[in-house]
Amino acid sequence: MPDYKKKKRKGIFSAPKPKQVKGKRREHSEAQDIPMTPSGKKRSTVQHSTGMKVVKGKKRENSRRFKAFSSVAAVILVVVLLLELILPAGIIENTSNLISLIGTGSYPLELDGTKTINTVCYNNYYYILTNSHICAVSASGKELFSYPHGFEKPIIKTCDTRALVFNQGGTQCLIFTLNGLRETVDTEKPIITAAISDNGTYAIVSRSEKYTAAVSVYSKRGKMLYEWYSAQETVNNVGIAPNGKKIAVSTFASGVGSYTSTLSVLNFKSATPEYTETFDNTLIYNIDTSYHNGFGVVTGNTFKFIKWSKKYKSTEYKNEYGTALFRACANGYVVVYNRENDKTDNKIAVISKNGSLKAELEYKGIIGDIQYYGGHIYCMSDNDVQKLSLNGEILKTADCGFGAVRLSPLSNDSAAIITENKIEKINFD
Repeated sequence: MPDYKKKKRKGIFSAPKPKQVKGKRREHSEAQDIPMTPSGKKRSTVQHSTGMKVVKGKKRENSRRFKAFSSVAAVILVVVLLLELILPAGIIENTSNLISLIGTGSYPLELDGTKTINTVCYNNYYYILTNSHICAVSASGKELFSYPHGFEKPIIKTCDTRALVFNQGGTQCLIFTLNGLRETVDTEKPIITAAISDNGTYAIVSRSEKYTAAVSVYSKRGKMLYEWYSAQETVNNVGIAPNGKKIAVSTFASGVGSYTSTLSVLNFKSATPEYTETFDNTLIYNIDTSYHNGFGVVTGNTFKFIKWSKKYKSTEYKNEYGTALFRACANGYVVVYNRENDKTDNKIAVISKNGSLKAELEYKGIIGDIQYYGGHIYCMSDNDVQKLSLNGEILKTADCGFGAVRLSPLSNDSAAIITENKIEKINFD
């Protein structure tokens, strides 16, 4: 039979057979030149790219960014919440008021109305109440708002954040921020007096069918917080603590040949006052709650400052002349006392925010209006305004013209003069 032998075939991946060189012995394997890097020397900067790259994922980077963003957001939220608690009326309303003060205006300004009833001054703005309108003006002369109240007997009460205008004997109150009207409040009975606090809490004293007067306290959102009734005595003043948690009320009752005023402080847990003081044959003119430490009580010839704390410590200033003017200013109180039969014989008392006497001086001349600003007294007479030191020295004088009824200091060297229908700016020489 034929002798078959298996034929050898090259594999697909087999290496080619090395060629034989005549005259030389075949090496077991050919030498291959492999470039080597000697120890201690850097490799060549020439690299062979394989066309592939290793891409790191962004998961870790995104996680870091999210954590940083969350931390910043948490800090902002905490700050906002703290400001909401610290600022009486809240951060939104305070911010809105601050924004409204941005910008400038110019003097003179025309006033709506024919009679200026009251002016309330603050550091960088002031309110003016006329017989037909209420307006707010910044120190730079920018009119912040003007609103027709339409009241027959308008009275204004203010705090750091809001103003309240009510119609005495009527049944309506208007509440304003520096941006204008915020709320209208209607009552069932005629209004005697009212007040508003820094956190927006407001109180309305009105007539009552079963009692002489009713004191109703509301939150800034209009929710009833407290109600107190006076059975026999007439309520003529009310004030609210800046935090809105207490009220001070003054009442008076007349007898045979005499009358008595009573001052009461009430919290919202009981109808029984936690502090009471009686003034014989004396009428309480005003209760002022402009400052956080306590409240001022103005009578015929005294000024008393009472702390809001439970001990109700007080300081008192008394003068032999009668009270003629009282102003709660940005830096404290100023009170003018004059002789009953001589309006040119005046004594001026400057009282700090804490109720302590800062200065007492005499002033000869008619005082139409007075303000305490920047450590100085601004005293307006018939035709001029004098800037006084606390010891009574005349530092500067400016002509205010004829018809001035109120003034509002704008800076140490300027003031706004309010007439019955116009606001003008004066500069001190």
